[in-house]
Amino acid sequence: MFETIDKKSIVESIRDQIRSLILQEQLKPGSKLPPEKKLIQQLGVSRPALREAIHLMVGEGLLEVHSGRGTYVREPTSATAIQADVVSLLLMPEDLQEIQEVRQILEPEIAARVAERATEKELNDLEHILEDMARAVDAGHSTFELAWRFHRRLPKAAGNAAMAKIIDIIYEMIKRGERTLYDQYFDPQQELLDHRALVEVLRTRDPEKARAAMQAHLKVVNENLSTAFLAQQGAHENPPSRSPD
Repeated sequence: MFETIDKKSIVESIRDQIRSLILQEQLKPGSKLPPEKKLIQQLGVSRPALREAIHLMVGEGLLEVHSGRGTYVREPTSATAIQADVVSLLLMPEDLQEIQEVRQILEPEIAARVAERATEKELNDLEHILEDMARAVDAGHSTFELAWRFHRRLPKAAGNAAMAKIIDIIYEMIKRGERTLYDQYFDPQQELLDHRALVEVLRTRDPEKARAAMQAHLKVVNENLSTAFLAQQGAHENPPSRSPD
């Protein structure tokens, strides 16, 4: 199924081949990629190149990495057609704030519907994401992608495929601009606790409580981002002075 890679652009070639296999459904959604060592042998590439290609595809929404379990194929969506490099050129910091306002409108209603409609399996899937997040926290890794995996799973649990596509697009729009801010200004342990609290409320099956819990969560997110924006603005206005030679 996999072919030896030519030299032209190793990382891009790896990504193109895996993407092609996904779109041709030779690698189906939910399927697990072969172990890293086997992929390196089949593709004839180095470990760093393979890891970089997989990292890019995770960012594109085609793959997802489950800590300790391997790399899996995601369902291709309309959001994967968005070119993040182009979107990042269009977005300014104030645009990120406006997108957060969109989240405040949409996600509390999604949470309310999850409380009403989600199956036990779908709630358990959210718990599995939290387990991956806990492992990332213990390892000192970023929880940005896992937090967004959680939020992107919610509209699916609510049974609304169109809303899932919208949330995927929002993720694609903000991941470049918000990822660095998230890693600097968000406490991973608190993020884990906050998302655990959301699941606990969703399990009550009370849509009003779920709506309020998501509103409270997004309020904290907005406060953290506001702190980050102000800190960035201050850094630009007051750059560190150079010491005399």
